[in-house]
This record gives sequence, structure tokens and C-alpha cells, in this order.
Amino acid sequence: MTMLWLDHKIFGNGRGMASPYFDARFYWLSGELYTFMAGFGAQLHSYQWRHPKPGETRRLCGRDFRPFSSSRRWGRVEVAWATNLPSGIDAANAALRELERDLGRPYS
Repeated sequence: MTMLWLDHKIFGNGRGMASPYFDARFYWLSGELYTFMAGFGAQLHSYQWRHPKPGETRRLCGRDFRPFSSSRRWGRVEVAWATNLPSGIDAANAALRELERDLGRPYS
């Protein structure tokens, strides 16, 4: 269960996970809070109470995401989630742009 007010207090507003110039976007997907970042192999980040279980997979926006890394921070666990991308830099960039568009659509 995500406690949005606690996440904002711990990670937002210039402390912890700062959002430069308040331009970060947060997505509420399947009852969890995520942020999008298309870099270093991970596309989504979540903040939760526990580390993901071994082999855990989440289906979000019609794609399967697996944990890329996780670390405890300020009492919560920051998890980077990654999905498989096509080979080739142009195809991978196109897939990331499509994912970002899908995240912004209602009821993704």
C-alpha cells in the first residue's frame, strides 16, 4: 500500500528523490506509484515497503516489467523496473517513446 503523503514528504519537495523544478511525473499504475526514467536499462521506479520477491514480474501498460535493482532508502525500498526492449538503438528509443506515451494515457 502506497502512502502518497509519506512518499512526498520523504522523497519529494527537494529532499531525497528531488524533482528538479517540480517537473517529474508520477504515475499511479495497478495501485502503486511509479516514476518514468528512460535510462540505464530501467524505465520505471517505484517506492514500496519491501524488496520485490525473486522472479517477480509486474504487468503495466501491456508490458512485463522485472526488477532491475532495489535499495532501501529512508525506510522505503526504491525499485527500478525494466522491460525488454527491441535490439537496435533506433527501435529501442522508439519503444521508450511509445512507453512514455502509453503511461500518459488514462487507464493504461
